[in-house]
Amino acid sequence: AKNTASFNLAVTPADLPKDNKQQIFEKFSQEFSFSVAEIEEEIRTSRAGLLEPIIIKRNISQQESIKFSVLAQQLPGFSLINIPVRDYVDSEKFSHALGYTGVISEQEFQDLKSENYNLNDFIGKSGIEQSYEKYLRGVNGNKQLEVDSMGKPIKELGTAEPKPGNIVQLTIDAGLQKVLYEQFAKTATNKGAAVAINPKTGEVLALVSVPGFNNNLFAPGISQDEYKKLLEDEKLPLYNRAITGLYPPGSTIKPVTALAVLQEGIVKPNTIIYDNGVLVIPNQFNPGITYNFYGWKRDGLGAMDVRSAIAQSSDIYFYTVSGGHPSSKITGIGAEKLAEYYRRFGMGQLTGIDIPGEKAGRVADPNWKSEYFKGDDILSKWYLGDTYHIAIGQGDIITSPLQVVSWTAAIANNGVLNKPHLLKQVLDQSNKTIFTPEVENLINSGISLEYLKVVQEGMRDNVIHEKGSGRQLASLPISSAGKTGTSQFDGSDPSRTHAWYTAYAPYEDPQIAIVVLVEAGGEGHAAAVPIVKNALDWWAKNRLGR
Repeated sequence: AKNTASFNLAVTPADLPKDNKQQIFEKFSQEFSFSVAEIEEEIRTSRAGLLEPIIIKRNISQQESIKFSVLAQQLPGFSLINIPVRDYVDSEKFSHALGYTGVISEQEFQDLKSENYNLNDFIGKSGIEQSYEKYLRGVNGNKQLEVDSMGKPIKELGTAEPKPGNIVQLTIDAGLQKVLYEQFAKTATNKGAAVAINPKTGEVLALVSVPGFNNNLFAPGISQDEYKKLLEDEKLPLYNRAITGLYPPGSTIKPVTALAVLQEGIVKPNTIIYDNGVLVIPNQFNPGITYNFYGWKRDGLGAMDVRSAIAQSSDIYFYTVSGGHPSSKITGIGAEKLAEYYRRFGMGQLTGIDIPGEKAGRVADPNWKSEYFKGDDILSKWYLGDTYHIAIGQGDIITSPLQVVSWTAAIANNGVLNKPHLLKQVLDQSNKTIFTPEVENLINSGISLEYLKVVQEGMRDNVIHEKGSGRQLASLPISSAGKTGTSQFDGSDPSRTHAWYTAYAPYEDPQIAIVVLVEAGGEGHAAAVPIVKNALDWWAKNRLGR
């Protein structure tokens, strides 16, 4: 992002001559297609005082600015104000990370009065622009003039030179960001999100929400028609799916489920559970009534241990270890304990990423359900099926793409992750560092390294095993590990699903964790895996020289 000049026509009420003000308004109206009534209305409704310039016409053309310079002597009280505005490069690709600036609102002006803002200032409204406004803003210059009764300058009384803002340097890798954004154009829906972070540091390497929007529209002051068009777009371009979007995580949650049951001793790494495609559960009040809980593969996956259950995404395995069933000796970890482990890995809470708009999601458990459906004796009860559902990332559990990549990165980094952040450092105009963010721990899972290694191996098998759902990544020039997810989101049509894939690489020394969500994209292996593969291939070649 850089600054560009924006020329604006303004009027200062105190500088308007009293005897021929109406003629001056008429002259301005004739030359600049702005009616006298509009000028008077702008002055009447302005929040500015008599001594402050009121912007009448924003972002005028170069021809109009030249024209005003020629006519300035005939228009006392009017002035040409140059206000720097943002010029965003590749705006749509970076729009949700960078955000945008806009004219300061009444409330913002009142809140920031003590910090020497004026009513014509632009201020960060979202993204990095909002979070680091205090570093990015400069100091306005001003000039004090003595004028005659006609509003013409007589002499200069004093000048305060403007000071530029600081340089905010991000952790974002621009090349990776572009590659990810462009890959979504190949998807059927062209909607979704991708987030990549460094598992060792929490640095955000890419934060993509698709579709993006042209944040240059906001820089000079967006028109009502343009803003309405963005708000009414059914693809919701202003919606930051990466941090605000909440979705069932599907099978991307299974590595965390596996860690929970291993740590609690529900199963051993080599415990075998047979996946025959369905669990038949009798009604607890009437055994004559049964319920079928199917796995994704109706004829079953066969004998599964925890590694193969992750690699091949066995629903039956995770149903069993979470809630047990009558024909198994495994009792299951239970919903409360499972929810406890989910929270250990950051689910249901904010990561604290340094841009506004993040949502915490929800970890569903018996206590949540009883409160949410309070007063309904049937809906408020927690059933075995509820436990089965949260164990595979379905039911009432919802997370953001940022949270999914966070727990993936924590697994890659042996159970520990620092808080995700986009700010690398702040530099002054001479490139001297004036601020560096402190490293903060987000996840410290307390899981045994032995079990973390088992789950890492299961995610590695997801890529290299012939039946692994992420085997497309096996041909990459770097090693990787991952997990697919296909999550139902439409109760009236179970075939409608979001497509997920979460991964990290290199497997032996993780330097990048990445998640891709394709909204209503179908199967994770078909829609999300190719985007992750392309991004990791680019990363390997351009950042690791592979």
